[in-house]
Amino acid sequence: MTEINSKLEKSSYFNPFLAKVKKLTLFRDELTTDKNINPKLIRDLRGNCLEGFLITTVQNIENDDLHQFEGLTNYIEVLMSTFPRKITRKELAQKAGVSQAAITKVKDRLLRLCDWNALVFNRKLILRTDETFWKLMVLFFLQMKPAKILLSNYGWEMIKQMNIHSKISEQFTEYSSHFNEEDTVTIIRIVLYNLRNFQIIDQIKTSIGDPQQRMMLLSTQYATAMERFLKKFDLPMKNIEDLLSILTVRDKLFYLTNQLLWQQVQKANILQELPTSEKTTYLKVYSKTIDFYLRKLFGIGTNFIKQIAEKRKLEFEENYEKIGYFYQPVKK
Repeated sequence: MTEINSKLEKSSYFNPFLAKVKKLTLFRDELTTDKNINPKLIRDLRGNCLEGFLITTVQNIENDDLHQFEGLTNYIEVLMSTFPRKITRKELAQKAGVSQAAITKVKDRLLRLCDWNALVFNRKLILRTDETFWKLMVLFFLQMKPAKILLSNYGWEMIKQMNIHSKISEQFTEYSSHFNEEDTVTIIRIVLYNLRNFQIIDQIKTSIGDPQQRMMLLSTQYATAMERFLKKFDLPMKNIEDLLSILTVRDKLFYLTNQLLWQQVQKANILQELPTSEKTTYLKVYSKTIDFYLRKLFGIGTNFIKQIAEKRKLEFEENYEKIGYFYQPVKK
């Protein structure tokens, strides 16, 4: 980590963004020392995401690769939006609002980002899908615009190739018992859609890191905090299909959360010392308490979904408000 920070300090290009990257490295350190997280999950996450991103960042800084993108951002954004369609230089110039002569000036640097086969056989441009993606991720991260790439056609296609659902399911069996690949796609879309509001990340981290906030999970105060959070949240909801997918995820998230909380309650030390009959009584009370407060919390989320649906002129039927209307786990 000291070596990474040393390289960051030496990069004049990177200095304006040093604080943000240091936050990322600190988060990596916090993640890898959290005893509550499955060690195998930590190793996979570091290998597949954070570690790879940091290494790519440092390598780009060390090799001064980031300077190759100067003056290309507008053209790259066009290519990301048109992906996976191949376009000509003339079309690129038109969409970027520049002359073909302007494209010619940066041709050599621009072509290094594009697929060689498309250039040779079609004389058209399309972004490469190799390590170029991670280089562009670094570029847009430095510009404080990660949503630009992650919400683009190019970024979305690259994310789908990561096979995120399978990787989560391998590590988190409770998740796979409720969510399928389509649900995971919906969740990823929601997360990416909200990257436009960078402050949300800080708010989530603050809430999770504060012990008092964690204790509010099943309280009315937490519900109030959740309501404030949702005011800055948004959903990718263009049609009725999007609405139904989101409501299905709501139901599945409710039952998953219920299951995880119930598992923790059953493991409570105080219950292990009670006689069987008394333990059964306590478990029934805790079960109803968890269900009550979770429904209250998810009711706030449902009202939020309903408001967005109404703004988008989508019909929100009365039955949609009922938790479990779209999904209920099979009883064993």
